[in-house]
Amino acid sequence: MEFLRQIPIFSGLTKEQLESLANISVLRNYPKGTVIFNPSQKAEGFYALKSGKVKIYRTNRGKEQIIRIFTAPAFFGEAAGFMGSNFPAWAEAIEDSEVVFIPRKAFIQLMKVDPEIAMRLMAVMAQRLVYLTNVIESLSLKDALSKVASYILRQAQEKEGEEFVFRTNLAAMELGLTKETVSRMLSRLKSLGAIEKSGSKVKIKNLKLLKDLAV
Repeated sequence: MEFLRQIPIFSGLTKEQLESLANISVLRNYPKGTVIFNPSQKAEGFYALKSGKVKIYRTNRGKEQIIRIFTAPAFFGEAAGFMGSNFPAWAEAIEDSEVVFIPRKAFIQLMKVDPEIAMRLMAVMAQRLVYLTNVIESLSLKDALSKVASYILRQAQEKEGEEFVFRTNLAAMELGLTKETVSRMLSRLKSLGAIEKSGSKVKIKNLKLLKDLAV
């Protein structure tokens, strides 16, 4: 369970608390294409992604809209898990994944023992709300260049660094664009001097310009 320390909400746990968490958790394997949860299910707990990738999405008249793609290590399903409500979306493994399921009642008991976990959970939920607000704005109002620029800014903020591995296929899925369009927009951002790109790595070169292009 040491991988949990890489997830912000669990970063401050002691060895004893990690052991307690391990005792109440269940490791589940999900082959690529397996649905982890759907909107008809009531949340019975929280999910920590140990390995692999998971997409969160909704469907409307048969059309899929990706809300978020998580790459391990990550924490998801926290809002419904905290409230004990139905999940607001679908979660599906987009590659073979290992997921640790943490039962809701046991997790809430752990929060009572260590209120710091509750504070970190609130911070994560607030960050997710801001992220989703930006995604909705980007998808509904922006052109392809602005969408990709906004995506780069969000990724840099999430990874707490101006250089990170950019996965074109995941960006395309989340933004509702083709991989070819995303690649063209990356080339354009590079030619404008907003970013640098070397292989799969993207580095923000001119933050102000990138922010202006994201508007």
